[in-house]
Amino acid sequence: MKEDKNFGKKPALSERDRQALFALLAIAAIGLAAYVLFLAEPADAPSDMDTFVGKVLASPNAALFFDVRGASAEEARIVYQCGVDLAGGSLFGSKTLSTYACDDNECMSVNSAQNGSNTLTYEQVRKNLRTLPYLMIKSGAPSSKFFASHAELTIDSSFNATCKLG
Repeated sequence: MKEDKNFGKKPALSERDRQALFALLAIAAIGLAAYVLFLAEPADAPSDMDTFVGKVLASPNAALFFDVRGASAEEARIVYQCGVDLAGGSLFGSKTLSTYACDDNECMSVNSAQNGSNTLTYEQVRKNLRTLPYLMIKSGAPSSKFFASHAELTIDSSFNATCKLG
């Protein structure tokens, strides 16, 4: 009986198969690069409150983002009131302020310079926030997180104070 020397070995790829594989990998690499450059949210480095406040103060524009998706009516009211408290404070007082609010159904945008509103998707809101220092206020377990270009305040229904930074 003759022994097969190629038994258990994978057959070599033909030149055509290698070219097709290379083309597929090149398309995947281009797709990944396009996603990173145009669609993915840039990472915002963790920071502290002073760095975030400095970024807001140095910019003529800023944004407030109310994320009440999944919140009860009372929690949403508290989130919105916190934003009103902060918008009326010295941090945002002289800024052109864009305001975004997302609930379970849609997102709304109001820009103080244009004095109008638009309906947006959550993804469109996140894209619009890329170029602005912004403060996100949302419902959930109480916490505050600061980054170089944004801050995240999370409050729950037990919150009963005036929102302020600093």
